[in-house]
Amino acid sequence: MFTSPAGYPVGRQGGAPIPESGFVFVCVGCCCGHADRGGPKTPPRTLKREMRRAFRDSGVEGRLRLAFTDCLGPCSEANVVVLYLAGRPTWLRRVNDVDVFARILRWARGAVDGGEARLPTALAARSFAWTGGGEGPTPPIDG
Repeated sequence: MFTSPAGYPVGRQGGAPIPESGFVFVCVGCCCGHADRGGPKTPPRTLKREMRRAFRDSGVEGRLRLAFTDCLGPCSEANVVVLYLAGRPTWLRRVNDVDVFARILRWARGAVDGGEARLPTALAARSFAWTGGGEGPTPPIDG
């Protein structure tokens, strides 16, 4: 078993190191990706497939891990993506098309490569704080 610089165990079954520097969690729970349940109107079963393709094409595979997850909580913000980089979560709302997701991945790739860690203005408008409970914050943006 390997350890992180902080001394925490790092590894997978079999002891191989985990190379990823962060995680990208995409909500596909109760509302996100489900227009029939109040989520944004996105083509059925296409956004998830397009996001997987964008992830593969982005050059972050092996440095970031993509995970589709059940409900993350703030349903009023659907579709929600959470990036977990350098031990900090970044919540992003209204990721309703693959172009927005690709912009997120370009920023994340730069941040992982040691570039600018501050969100670009267009993505910062989609960011919000979330600690759980309630319906989520009032959205400041449309679409």
